[in-house]
Amino acid sequence: MHATVTHELHPDENAPVPYLRNGQLISLIRWDRVAGDWKYTTLLAEYAGRDEKTWQVVAQGRPMILDRAEWAIFN
Repeated sequence: MHATVTHELHPDENAPVPYLRNGQLISLIRWDRVAGDWKYTTLLAEYAGRDEKTWQVVAQGRPMILDRAEWAIFN
């Protein structure tokens, strides 16, 4: 039997990111567990928008929609 764990979102997790502007280059990172080790993928993309669940970006000349639960901005 496992206890249910609930996670209250920290205000920063849903807060607007006021410094982002359409066309601005942003760096995104995603962490994955591969064969017991943590690996990361980074993406340099042109910011095109966001909503509560997704990033809308243009990367490698293609529009992309990325899950915000998987991808985070990093500097």
